[in-house]
Amino acid sequence: FFSTWNWKESFSSDEKTRKELYSKEGSPLTTKSIDPTMQTEVLKRCHELHSNIMPLNHRIRGPLARNSHQGTALPLVFLVGNHSSGKSSFVNYVMGRNIQVAGVAPTDDTFTVILPGPEDIDQDGPALVGDPDLGFSSLRQFGPTLIHHTQLKVRKEIRNSNFMLVDSPGMIDSPQQAATMDRGYDFQNVVKWFAERADVVLLFFDPDKPGTTGETLNILLHSLGGMDHKLLIVLNKADQFKKIHDFARAYGSLCWNLSKVIPRKDLPRIFTMCLPTSHSTGPAGVETKLPPPAGLADLHQTRNDVVAEVMKAPKRRIDNVITHLSDSVHQLHLHAVLQNHVRQRYRKNLWNHRAQLVVSSVMASALVSAAVYTHTPMHILGGTVSLSILGVGGLFWYNALQLEATEQTMLTTEELSLIFRREFSKEVVNDADEYIASVWQRIREPLQLSLESIGLERLPHVSTFELEHLQNILEKEIPELRRLASPTHYGKKFNTGE
Repeated sequence: FFSTWNWKESFSSDEKTRKELYSKEGSPLTTKSIDPTMQTEVLKRCHELHSNIMPLNHRIRGPLARNSHQGTALPLVFLVGNHSSGKSSFVNYVMGRNIQVAGVAPTDDTFTVILPGPEDIDQDGPALVGDPDLGFSSLRQFGPTLIHHTQLKVRKEIRNSNFMLVDSPGMIDSPQQAATMDRGYDFQNVVKWFAERADVVLLFFDPDKPGTTGETLNILLHSLGGMDHKLLIVLNKADQFKKIHDFARAYGSLCWNLSKVIPRKDLPRIFTMCLPTSHSTGPAGVETKLPPPAGLADLHQTRNDVVAEVMKAPKRRIDNVITHLSDSVHQLHLHAVLQNHVRQRYRKNLWNHRAQLVVSSVMASALVSAAVYTHTPMHILGGTVSLSILGVGGLFWYNALQLEATEQTMLTTEELSLIFRREFSKEVVNDADEYIASVWQRIREPLQLSLESIGLERLPHVSTFELEHLQNILEKEIPELRRLASPTHYGKKFNTGE
């Protein structure tokens, strides 16, 4: 079945339909869709550039995950959040069919990939990960436990024909339990893997646990960092509040908890919504429900806004791919520059110590030679030799201690932060570039682990050519890709003024 169903062809044909609808003469320029051929060209170029930087990332053990340049066959919408926050119900609502089992208690412990197809088919994790065309092969790196906690559901006659949707296990721990609970796989990095490849990410909270789930906040801090452009925070089931002060208390609690992991004065928009309590979602996708009460009209309108963002996933893919490339190059460039600085500084100390050792050895040899040449008595000559050996050995031992102390100092968070401020003082201080500062916050820990694992004496050198290549991608290649993807520059070719 999967060898005959061409996902990419289905997506391209849908793009062709949208082109016919929105690119007619006289239509507003902002509604024009990018031509499928141009889209393929942009995506191919992004893949080539990302593939070109991966060898450097591998050599210096950079911050980019293996196979991070490989996307999924279709645009992806990813749902994550607390258990009983309405993720499965939202899936059923958007798809127009009862696909996921919904309930108050945790009902599912798997990552469920939902795809459109010509017939209903369910497959387990090994089949999903083993399919070479769907784009989930690199999930193998997280081990067999995760593979057996994933599944694929292909459904016909659902509302989405051009993107896939992933429902995740609900998070149920409290802040105190977050560090001790274990799922059998690295849940935090698995969520990051899906989120990096997603075109829209929905983070669900519910009124009973408005941000008090420690694992959820940890995921928001470590797995969803730097993804604000595609992250929607949803407070679902808002129709369950009976009194306005209950709603105010839950909303305030969510904002308070989010402020602990989002270091900004202005919090992102929280989509406060609810799902219809009485509706029909048959195969035809026709919904029938009573008009919402006046007090719930805003909640229903917000729900429609969230659904509209979900449906934009195919149109957002090309922008997200370019953004992902730009973010990856920024991370790798920052990592490489700082690693080079650490390497040069350490090797300077290393060669200074070696020079001292050479000088002391030469002086000791000269002293012994002079004693021999002048026929110094044997007992004095023996003392001279012994003192020379002790002096050189003592200097070697002292320098080894100094190098070890220097390495430990340079690997501290404080010292690395100081190096960052020195190397990027213009961007951080003069230009007040908050983006560079946010990139540093994300790569600081991976850089520290990389330096510790390699060892400062064995750090590979990043050449000027390699750094210039990364800078060229940021300053030349990515702006060209943005022009190609922008309707106002539609049809322009790389590196030309056409």
